[in-house]
Amino acid sequence: MRIIAYTIPPVKDFKEEIATTDRERWAAYLNALEGPFLKLARLDFLQPDGSLAFSIDNNHKNRRAGAFIQEGELTVNLQNGQRRQAAITLSNLDGEYDFNVNKVWFGQQIRLMEGLVLPDGTDYYLPQGVFYVKDPEETFEPGRKTARYTLADKWAYLDGTLFGNLEGTYQISRGENLFNAVTTLLQKGRGNGQPIDNVPPVFTTYYNDRTVTLPDGTTASWLTAPYTYRCESENGTYAEVLLEVNKMLVGWMGYDQAGHFRVDAAYEDILDTDKPVQYQLSPERTTFLGCTYTIKNTEVYNDIIVRGTALKENEPIPTGRAINADPRSDTNVNILGYRTQRRSETAYYADGQCQELAEFYLKRNTVLQKSVTVQTSQIFHLTENNLVTIQRTDKPGSPVERHLLTGFSRPIGQTGAMQLNCTSVNDFPLATAAPMPGE
Repeated sequence: MRIIAYTIPPVKDFKEEIATTDRERWAAYLNALEGPFLKLARLDFLQPDGSLAFSIDNNHKNRRAGAFIQEGELTVNLQNGQRRQAAITLSNLDGEYDFNVNKVWFGQQIRLMEGLVLPDGTDYYLPQGVFYVKDPEETFEPGRKTARYTLADKWAYLDGTLFGNLEGTYQISRGENLFNAVTTLLQKGRGNGQPIDNVPPVFTTYYNDRTVTLPDGTTASWLTAPYTYRCESENGTYAEVLLEVNKMLVGWMGYDQAGHFRVDAAYEDILDTDKPVQYQLSPERTTFLGCTYTIKNTEVYNDIIVRGTALKENEPIPTGRAINADPRSDTNVNILGYRTQRRSETAYYADGQCQELAEFYLKRNTVLQKSVTVQTSQIFHLTENNLVTIQRTDKPGSPVERHLLTGFSRPIGQTGAMQLNCTSVNDFPLATAAPMPGE
């Protein structure tokens, strides 16, 4: 009798198969960027609860493709508040499509997706933001009827642009957890059975166990409000309340590409050493079209002094000071001398907060003055506040430079270059704590 031994292959976990498929599609997407590709753009019209109502895209295989006119632009800027804006145009001649542009007015959420057709013929989309329609415009011409939508990210429902002002005085009490305050505000009802934002916010873990030493020597959680803040209803907005919370935290605040409200720590944004490199640009790759470096030496400050506010009378004023004494930086105080900027910040009540804020401003006032504008073909996975690299083949040894992406603009259409707005991280200085003048 002959015994035959069979080797049974291991059974893959379902999630592992999905992850493998995702990696393969990601690799195919990156390869497709290098050559001619068919760009995809899609608008997802969302229900009030955030679920999908219907979509419109430019893929000729889909029945609503004729409604999507590929023109307009997406613009993204890293800042506290509104970060994303877009402009898109739809056609609806003779009511051919089963949506009515006249009804896409107040409270309509639209998710913008962009991507390309992979070599195997499948669609590959990436989210670019969730928006509200702002001031839609309809045009009727002989043989043509279009609607042009200006899209503003969901911050527009907080700053009074679309949702209006506070209906009453809004208060955050001293000692209240700041993350809870943000969540409570975003869950506040709009009067139509829906909250202001039904997507849970994303909070940094940076502050979780951090404490700050108060001027009287006691400690408090960084996540608790140091004072009672009241925003009056006459002209106050939800955005004002959130930005005050952001001041207390020393943070970054805004909506990301998936439509999540995010709170990040500004101090985590000092050296950018842990941020991912999203794309490696090089003159040897077809995606790179050129770059321009601008040195704004008239706007450089290498000495930042921050003065906060005392919580009680007769207590010392909290302060912080950071200087650039880094010998690797060409803007350090030993080369330029002291270029001092003083800032008064009413929301900061402890020396530790003022010091972190001073170091954050030192980076932005020393480094953001060395800006890099990059022209590329359209790349759809880039997000603000992460890194790209450029291989400088024009320099000896072809060094690779790291740049922080602070914003970008990209046409919605099939053709047209993408512009990246970056700052060089090669000169990010190491901050040095320094005594206040006269001490």
